[in-house]
Parts: sequence; C-alpha cells; structure tokens
Amino acid sequence: MKRTRVPAPAAAALAVVCLLAAADTLVVKVQTTPLRQAPQFFAPTVAALKVGDKLELIATQGAWRQVKTAAGLTGWIHSSAAEVPKFTLMAMSGGTKTEASAKEAALAGKGFSKEIERNYRAKHADVSFVWVDKMAALAVPAAQVEDFLKKGKLGEGRSSQ
Repeated sequence: MKRTRVPAPAAAALAVVCLLAAADTLVVKVQTTPLRQAPQFFAPTVAALKVGDKLELIATQGAWRQVKTAAGLTGWIHSSAAEVPKFTLMAMSGGTKTEASAKEAALAGKGFSKEIERNYRAKHADVSFVWVDKMAALAVPAAQVEDFLKKGKLGEGRSSQ
C-alpha cells in the first residue's frame, strides 16, 4: 500500500484548526463536581458532572467557567475541576508521544477500579482497609462545609470577597 504524505504546512494548519476548535471545549478532570446555578461554591446544584464529561465553554468569570453540557444544561464550574483537552501531536514519522490524551487523563482521574482494588487487597491480605472504606463512604453535608469555610475565612467565606 502506498503511503500518502501530508505536506508540513497542511499538517500544521490542520493542527491549528483542531486546537482552535478545542479551545471552546473543556473536559471534567475530577471524579465528580457539581454544575452550579451561579459562580459560587454554595450556589444550588444544577447537575452532577463526572470525570471525562465534555463541556462547551460559554463564559469566564474569575476562576469560574460557565459551561453547557452535552445534555444542554447550562451552569458554572470551578476552573480547578475542568481543563482544555490535551491532544497528542506526533511527528509524521510516528515520533514519541509527549502529552496525555483527554481520555487517558480522564481514566487516570478515576483512580482504582473495582478490579484493581480487588487485586491489591488480595496481594495485601495483611493490611486492614476498614478506615479507607470508612473515609471513602464519608459524606459531609454542604451546610457543614460552608460553615467550616466561613469560620476559617476560606474560599468564599473570606471577608475580602
């Protein structure tokens, strides 16, 4: 089979077009994050987003991003919860990969899978996972988190905001 080579300027132009198209796209990079009605940590939640969800960037306000989900929901997420997807650009000859893809980053953000955890526990039968399991099951009510942040003058609870 004859291989067709794409001229370098055409490949560069294609890369720029792809990057510009991706500039308005974000990917959730944390396991879960709330989509909020307003750009505040304690604003009501519109929906729960999960790692790997693709979002359309609408606007930016400080560290907050207004986004639209694939389902058409609009709301706000903190910039620490999402990123512009990374694309791997490799040399025409199939050079070395230098960036993680958005899919790879999303998979890494998921942590242990059930299978990996089961295998790890089997290999470390002498280790107690009781407290790990208890911490994983812990859920702190939003009102308690808000109170903690206000008392500690952290985040939106700071008086300078």
